[in-house]
Amino acid sequence: FAEKPVVVNRGNLMQAREFISAIRVSGGTNIHGALQQAIAQPVGKGTVPIVLFLTDGLPTIGETSEKQIREKIRNSNRNRRRIFTFGVGVDVNTPLLSRLADDSRATATYVLPKEKVEVKVASVFRRLSGPVLSFPRLKVFTRDGRPAPHLIDDLVPHQLPDFFSNDQIIVTGRYRGSEPLEFRLIGDDGKSRRKYTFAF
Repeated sequence: FAEKPVVVNRGNLMQAREFISAIRVSGGTNIHGALQQAIAQPVGKGTVPIVLFLTDGLPTIGETSEKQIREKIRNSNRNRRRIFTFGVGVDVNTPLLSRLADDSRATATYVLPKEKVEVKVASVFRRLSGPVLSFPRLKVFTRDGRPAPHLIDDLVPHQLPDFFSNDQIIVTGRYRGSEPLEFRLIGDDGKSRRKYTFAF
């Protein structure tokens, strides 16, 4: 549709809809090539760098190795774009799409046959407005303020994803000890650094 990102306005929306309506099924699925082109685009000042990647197939042309695709995209994603993956149907590589999303701190969504596409699309677009807390980190301290990472291990997820409005994030782990702890959640809300404290 365009060589680089375009501003959302009435004219561009009409051209995009005409472009989409003219698309015909042909050729193979070049997941790596499409993602490389998407993450290479310039990042607009004051915008959240996001890619919405939709596919209904497996990688069949270009780079087809799941491991190579993941590594190359992760290494090329210098602007730290969130890659929201959207798989439609049953002929998609769900592990690949999930890991691409996880690696970039985004989410993967799947639509199976007979599922309501509108519900899934609405969920994805809610996230596209950007995270309410990005690059969150969870730290643990004793009650008197001493760092105590040795008391917590086996945290899952190891790297917290960005937090989006109305999302629920569940973190599990193993606690070694009996003394009260303090968890500090630190992240960026787009304007300033934020810190939240929880007693445990």
